[in-house]
Amino acid sequence: MAVKNPQFGINLRKNENPLNAAYGKYYPKPQEKETISLDGLTRHMAEHNSIYGADVIEGVLKKMSGCIVELLSQGNPVKIDGLGTFMPTIEAEKNGISREELLAGKWNASVYIKGVHIRFIPEGTGEANITSRVFKSKCALATYGVEEKIDLTPNETNPKNKKYGKKVTPLADWILQQQSATSSGE
Repeated sequence: MAVKNPQFGINLRKNENPLNAAYGKYYPKPQEKETISLDGLTRHMAEHNSIYGADVIEGVLKKMSGCIVELLSQGNPVKIDGLGTFMPTIEAEKNGISREELLAGKWNASVYIKGVHIRFIPEGTGEANITSRVFKSKCALATYGVEEKIDLTPNETNPKNKKYGKKVTPLADWILQQQSATSSGE
């Protein structure tokens, strides 16, 4: 599974929220790529001159995944050196629990806790530092195009039934289209 294109592809997307101060401005976002499955990661790792075959690597990764979930479900953060720390966090009811409710014994975790999330904090020290600004220097950033929302149901008048998709136009083509539209008075 050799990397065909090692670049970190970027598309530009227009802010279409008229209530936002940045309405009409374009912002970079990662190009959507196929998610690498456990099988894909296993094959990729095996191709990096590993002494272990894909079957051994897959077994270790599956065991590691299961153990990380088990430890997180018990409230234990898990640190993987060179990658970062996975830690459980709690999403609670917005209004919290009053002192009176606690004193009255009305505390019930299943009522006040809406969800348990898994947070990831990237490694932030030494050569393994992959925090956002340092990690950027490890990426081969390349702008591809402009992503635009398209209406897939132009004749639909009910907003609840509208469906949207997206179209990505290569940046050079998009610029030519915009210049052409400007010169023709659109």
